[in-house]
Amino acid sequence: MTQAIDNPWTAAGAAAGVSALPVRGRRAEQERLTQWVRRHVHRNGGGVLWIEGPAGAGKSRMLTSAGTEAALAGAQVLTGAGLARGQLTPLAPLLDALAAEADDFAHGPRAGSPEEGASYWLLREVGNRLRALSQERPVVLLLDDVHDCDDLTLLAVRTLTARLAGLPLLWVLASRAHPDAPAVRTLRRDLLTGQAAHLELPPLAPDAVRQMTQDLLGPRATAAVPYLRYLDGLPGLVRQLCAHLQDGSPAGAHGRADAPTVLAALVTRRLDQLSEDGRELVLIASVLGGTLTVQHLSQVLGRPEPTLLRPLREVLAAQLLHAGHDRLSFPHEAVREAVAATLPRPLRRSVRRRSVEVRMNAGVPAVSLAAELIDLAEPGDARAGRVLRIAAQELAPVAPGTAARYLQRAMELTEEVCPERQRLSAELIPLLWQAGDVAEARDLARRVVQGPPDPLTHAQACLELARMGSQFRIQQPDAHIRHVHRRRDVPVAVKDQLLSTTLLNRLLAGEVEVAGGAMAESLMRTRGVHPVSELTHRTLQSMSACHRQNWADALKHSEAAAAGIAHLDPARAAALPEVALATSWRAALLSLSGDDRNARDLVEEAAHEAEQRGRQALLPLWRTARARLLLEAGQLTAATRELASAEAATTATGMSFTGELTALCTKARVAFHTGNDATMEACAAQADACLTSDDPQRRRIGAWITVIAMTYRDGCADLTPRQLSVALPYLSRGYVHATPVDPGETILLVRAALGAGLREVAVTAVEFAERRARRNPRFPLFGTVAAHARGLLDGDADRLVEAAERYGTARPLLRAQAWEDAGGLPTAMISPEARACFERALEGYEACGAHRDVRRVRSRLRKLGIKTGARPSVKPAAAAPAAGAPDAGWRGLTPSELGVVRLIAHGATNRQAAERLFLSPHTVNTHVRHAFEKLGIRSRVQLARLYLSEVDQPGAVG
Repeated sequence: MTQAIDNPWTAAGAAAGVSALPVRGRRAEQERLTQWVRRHVHRNGGGVLWIEGPAGAGKSRMLTSAGTEAALAGAQVLTGAGLARGQLTPLAPLLDALAAEADDFAHGPRAGSPEEGASYWLLREVGNRLRALSQERPVVLLLDDVHDCDDLTLLAVRTLTARLAGLPLLWVLASRAHPDAPAVRTLRRDLLTGQAAHLELPPLAPDAVRQMTQDLLGPRATAAVPYLRYLDGLPGLVRQLCAHLQDGSPAGAHGRADAPTVLAALVTRRLDQLSEDGRELVLIASVLGGTLTVQHLSQVLGRPEPTLLRPLREVLAAQLLHAGHDRLSFPHEAVREAVAATLPRPLRRSVRRRSVEVRMNAGVPAVSLAAELIDLAEPGDARAGRVLRIAAQELAPVAPGTAARYLQRAMELTEEVCPERQRLSAELIPLLWQAGDVAEARDLARRVVQGPPDPLTHAQACLELARMGSQFRIQQPDAHIRHVHRRRDVPVAVKDQLLSTTLLNRLLAGEVEVAGGAMAESLMRTRGVHPVSELTHRTLQSMSACHRQNWADALKHSEAAAAGIAHLDPARAAALPEVALATSWRAALLSLSGDDRNARDLVEEAAHEAEQRGRQALLPLWRTARARLLLEAGQLTAATRELASAEAATTATGMSFTGELTALCTKARVAFHTGNDATMEACAAQADACLTSDDPQRRRIGAWITVIAMTYRDGCADLTPRQLSVALPYLSRGYVHATPVDPGETILLVRAALGAGLREVAVTAVEFAERRARRNPRFPLFGTVAAHARGLLDGDADRLVEAAERYGTARPLLRAQAWEDAGGLPTAMISPEARACFERALEGYEACGAHRDVRRVRSRLRKLGIKTGARPSVKPAAAAPAAGAPDAGWRGLTPSELGVVRLIAHGATNRQAAERLFLSPHTVNTHVRHAFEKLGIRSRVQLARLYLSEVDQPGAVG
């Protein structure tokens, strides 16, 4: 097994044929070992050196190096080593070390023979022989793999190191770190407690590993780079890797070895060094996952935890597993995969299933087990089906796509025809719809409703169909609803929700009268039965009030609905279509009332939640709602992007929950202002299809889009009274799907009617706007729109300017339209007055990105003889009065007020005037208000007209 070393040339084969070349990266340890050996040999002294490190750390090479140094110094070197996986002959390492020195010693009795007292005789003879050898010259005894030595050898080392301490005898012992055998741990403790020296071999640094591969492979060292991180800095594994690469492992197109093949070779060699128990433990651990506890491992193996301590220490010493605070883990995921690949697939599957069963029995939550059960469960496994169903129910509010996948797998495990499968199908319908699998959800819904499910399952399926509106057409829907209400074994809460949701669908579809009467009866019979039903009732009341143009009541009922939403479970409420519709509706109402910030917050929060949770079916609703708010705020570019996103989401899912007509109206309005010809033509084509529909609501919207398209083409003169009269009910109805009609659209209709010469239609529209404003004083936007419409009808410039001022910054597009309308009146065609209005309109249109409107206003300015580039310049302010300016005190104005008035008269906004005069906007507002009071005027147009007529000549600006 081993041999004595008498010269440095035989040292190369000392420790089982290990090379004596030093290990790169071990310079400090090598130097310490060399100095220790030389010092003790030259002094004819004795001592003990304990070398330890993990498997592959280079312990055998360090022993060989120690033997070489000792031989060069004139010492006699003896070598021995323990044998892994059992030792038949006790004391064999020491006996083999001495056998080469005395032939008669080799023929003496052996321990383990039937002769009584043989162990004692051998131990005595070994001691005598070592004493005799040390009398001739210093002796160095190298004993490798102490952790594999038999107990008698360990006892001999423990005894002889103490008994022969005064002789020139050096003991160099090598063992793995954290030895498993109690006798080895005891020997280590006793030696280190005494005078033994200690040398630990830690893993090599990354640079040393790379240099070592360069030494071994030369130019081919680059092939080893991808695998170096899996070697744990152990020189032995580096040599194994290099040897495998030199043997010609499979290589890819770039000369790199196949990773699984290389890792499999490394792992196989490491596994071969383990005992049967250790190999079984690491194989099972590799199947169970990256991290696991000893308790779980013992349960899967069916063995008590104490019996795992020995193999576990062996696996830890081999660096195949690492021990954390309370868990075991593999050093690298690729190593775990390579270990697991050595097991057949059926066995891996069996181990995983056993692991799942252990965790199920331990009460682990279903969500933690479902992902594995999808692959492991077999048809007919009722328990796995129940776990998957529970996991789907828990995940439905936060991850409907994953929940649908779990529920589909539970259905596959269930028998083809049974009540349980029908119930699972009813639960799966809304999950598929939310996740965007609309076609699959529709087909499944039809099968469930048309099939023979139990009454409760049938009722729940009908409710889910009603919640998703008109997307799921079934035969004889009213018959199914009546059937549900006749059944006494269906809970009243389910009936209540089904009835209220059906009424809401009818209201959204335009059946106002039918839904209104039935709704009142429903509220009388079922109010308060279920919170979601109460929420739907409030939304119904709010939309009915909107239809009656009673917007205060609409807002009040919407606030009550919002209070009801606050009492629902937040995790589950966001997934309900009733909640989504109520929230979208409330956001639109808040925007109409002037509370734009809260409206945006509602939509943004809901859109973010839908995106985060993967509710694909709700994304078109929120993106269209966001586009509508952006349109009202004058952010046309952003609105265009949101509409494109909504259309893409609708295309991906196959249907839109927001109602295609809502998106169509918004898209047409945005294209009207931005000048997108292609989009407008597409909207007009859709409008033509709506005009041929049997649905009155679609015909009204088709007529309205036709009006927008013809106005866009400058074809107002071609509009007929019938077209406008059909479009007028679109405005008076109050809402489209779950979105109120924009009050500002009345202005567009009035302008189109006047352009067509149909003044009576314009009068009807203006009167409608004024009635709406009188009935809703809490909504200032209605009053401003009514003033704008009346000013447009009567040609009243002051009223139009007043409307422009009242719009403020909340409705910049409407404000710019009011300025343009004021400048375009025949009575305002005096150049300074028209120019001031058009400049304000141009400024507003440019800020909104309304490119078509910008081109039109620039054309009107050019007709006034004003050249425009990007924007007409505003006369700069000066610190002192310019030539031609009046003296301070004109009409009682102070110099500060006069400086502000000069800029305002030439078209500057309050903010621009503040920037040019280095004042705050608040101060400018104060000066403008004081100027209005002193001059007895109430609009900027009047101010410009007065200032330019009395102070500046019209041609002096520009």
